Amino acid sequence: MSLSNIVTPATEPQSSDCQSFLVVCHTVSRRRLAITVLVTLAAIVASSLIAWDGNVAGWERSVLEFINGWPDFLEPAFWALQQPGVLFAPVIVGLVVFSQTRQWQHFAAFAAILPLKLGIEKGLVKQLVQRERPFVSTGEWVNVRGPAFEGLSFPSGHTTTAFATAILLSAFLPKRWRPVPIIWATIVGIARIYYGEHNALDIVAGAALGTLFATGLWFIFLNRFAHPDCSCADR
Repeated sequence: MSLSNIVTPATEPQSSDCQSFLVVCHTVSRRRLAITVLVTLAAIVASSLIAWDGNVAGWERSVLEFINGWPDFLEPAFWALQQPGVLFAPVIVGLVVFSQTRQWQHFAAFAAILPLKLGIEKGLVKQLVQRERPFVSTGEWVNVRGPAFEGLSFPSGHTTTAFATAILLSAFLPKRWRPVPIIWATIVGIARIYYGEHNALDIVAGAALGTLFATGLWFIFLNRFAHPDCSCADR
C-alpha cells in the first residue's frame, strides 16, 4: 500500500483541486488553536515552576526508578523507537509527505519545527529552567544507557520533536490512523526516561511544547493554504 492511499481523507472534498490537497479535511479551528495554546502553555509554565530550582520531586524519582529499572534487553528496541525524536526527523517526514502531495507548504510546516525546537526549547526554556540530567539532579544510582550523564534536561528535546512531528503527520492520516504517531511520540518520551537521560516533567514539558509548535504550524501552513472551495474543515 502506498502512502498516498493511507493519507487520502475518508470524506471526499467537493472538487478535484480540493481532492489533491490532502490536509483540507483535517484543519484546525481558531477555537481549537486557542484552547491548545492555553492548555499547553499552562502545562509548560507549571512544569517549569516545579523544576525551576533544579530539584526532582519524589513522584518523579519514583517514575524514573520504575521505568529506568526495566530490563536491559529492551534497550535496542527503545533505541530504535526513539529515533523520531532526533533533530532531522521532521525534515525526513516532511520530504516523504511532500513526495506524495507536491505541496511546498506541507514540507515547510515540518521543516519549521527545527528552528522552533532550537530557538525556543533549547535556547530559551532550557536556559531559563536550568535543570540537570537525572544522573546529576537525581543521583548516581541512575542507569544511564546513553551518552548524556550531565547537561540541561528540561524539557526533553527528543519528546518535543517527536510530538511536533507526530501531530503534523496526523493531519495527513484518516481518523483511524491518527493516534498511531501520537502513541509513537509517547513511546519516545518513555524511552528517554528508560535511558536515564530525562525525568518525567522533562517529558511532560516536551510533549506540551511539541504540541504547541505543531498546532501553530498546522494553523499557519496547512489551514491557510487550503483550497478556498473546500468546505470540510474543522472536522
